[in-house]
Amino acid sequence: MAFRAVVIGPARYAADSGIDSHPSIGASARMYGEALAADGMWGPGSCRVLGEDEVQTTDGVMRALQQAADETTPQDIFLVVYVGHGQYWSDLPGAQVHFSVGRSFQDKPWTWLSSWYVYRVMRKARARLKVLIADCCYSNLLPQLGEEPLLPGVLGELDEGTCVFTAVKNLHFADAAGCPSLPGDLAQCTPFSGHLLRILQNGTKDHNHQLTIGLLREAVKQEMERCPTARHQVPRMSLNDARDGTPLFTNHMEPARRDLAPQLPVAPEDWVRTLLLDRDDRLEELLKDAQKTGAVVALLNGASDEASRHLAGYIDARANSAFTEPRAFARYWNQVDRALRV
Repeated sequence: MAFRAVVIGPARYAADSGIDSHPSIGASARMYGEALAADGMWGPGSCRVLGEDEVQTTDGVMRALQQAADETTPQDIFLVVYVGHGQYWSDLPGAQVHFSVGRSFQDKPWTWLSSWYVYRVMRKARARLKVLIADCCYSNLLPQLGEEPLLPGVLGELDEGTCVFTAVKNLHFADAAGCPSLPGDLAQCTPFSGHLLRILQNGTKDHNHQLTIGLLREAVKQEMERCPTARHQVPRMSLNDARDGTPLFTNHMEPARRDLAPQLPVAPEDWVRTLLLDRDDRLEELLKDAQKTGAVVALLNGASDEASRHLAGYIDARANSAFTEPRAFARYWNQVDRALRV
């Protein structure tokens, strides 16, 4: 198994392009490369940060991306990171989010890189898990993951694990100015990448020695929500058959500073917190109690975030298979139905 990553970060644009150059974009791209090289799960040589000449044109970006995708095997994890400007033109055929390259011009869509091409290369890569991190405006409009015939921009079919992690969720605009609450070089990065990179560098207090997809999502969200000097946007993550518990990075927090491994959750709220980090973690234990499973699904259905509702659907499907005995199913459904009626 190999970990392969491509980082795309066009930071400079022509003076007459109408697009602002941001040193924070280049700093973020560089530090993603450094963070992955220092991570024991990835290591030197696992990440290719595209040079300034490569990010000048769509051809330069796509050639590098295609080469990396062609090298993947069915056991690999394939990560693509884009930091830059994003734009969305709804009057184009099959409107898609577009990523800027160094020679893009503000009002000339044909000079931008359509996300459709990035998705197509990732979709056809042989890697078992494909992850896209998009730090740009309009990244919240990147397609949600589903079956290829339904959405032409998806990253994979249902039997492949895919994840899209975006800098914005509800609003279209991502801030490029560095966050002053971040230490050292991280303050020179974009806010989303700076806080994400801080997690990669420092780890979290979770007892797990690896940063899973779920841990990363929750840690970055909490980092940005609790930032003392700025009100950041909330990031967004969409999964397609990828497990929250899939390890992505090393947890660099010193073991002595981490929390102890939790006991089996008791209250429905505790189960929600546990399963949001790994949907399969101890789920079999929860499914032994039909009533409590219903209470957990009810809580998740009532949440406002996409990850909770997605998890509710997953547990509900498992519950429908587990509670075949009529009285057990009735105990489960009564809890869910009661919440739906409120």
